Amino acid sequence: MKKIQLVFICIIIFSCASHTSKTSKKNYEIGQHTTLRLNETDTIKVNKLGFTPKYSATDLQKYLFNTYGKWTNTIESDKDYPYLIWENLKLLKNSDQLFTVAASGEDYEFKTVKINGVQKYSRILYCSALVFNAQGVDCLQESSKIKDELAQYFISGVKSVKKKNTLFEKEISTH
Repeated sequence: MKKIQLVFICIIIFSCASHTSKTSKKNYEIGQHTTLRLNETDTIKVNKLGFTPKYSATDLQKYLFNTYGKWTNTIESDKDYPYLIWENLKLLKNSDQLFTVAASGEDYEFKTVKINGVQKYSRILYCSALVFNAQGVDCLQESSKIKDELAQYFISGVKSVKKKNTLFEKEISTH
């Protein structure tokens, strides 16, 4: 009987140990979601990082503006916000590699259900980024060894954003 109890205790300990191990929960998504129109006939499909902002869909743009200054270019899109582009950025602490980042966001509302004749809505907000290295290679592609590090860099940076950023808001309104 003691052997059965000992086996049972070991099973419980080992099964609990496997459930308490550290799991990596991703708080972002990377996928081939975006097609950029380069000119009238040329387009390119790129991988896009998407994650939940702290306050608004422009949080990543605000963070990059606060950290690196004004963007160097803009690409209009059919989304809510244009892609603001920063070039030659050193993003990773342990690397001198330079990157080009295009940052945007989505903020949209959609109908859900009617309750007692009143239409209810839900809202989706997210920040997005496209990242290329100095050679123009998409750094968010499946085979990239730094895509997760880049994602965490942007997500942790957005945590420092203040709700009101009058300098950014002034600059974006003159665009």
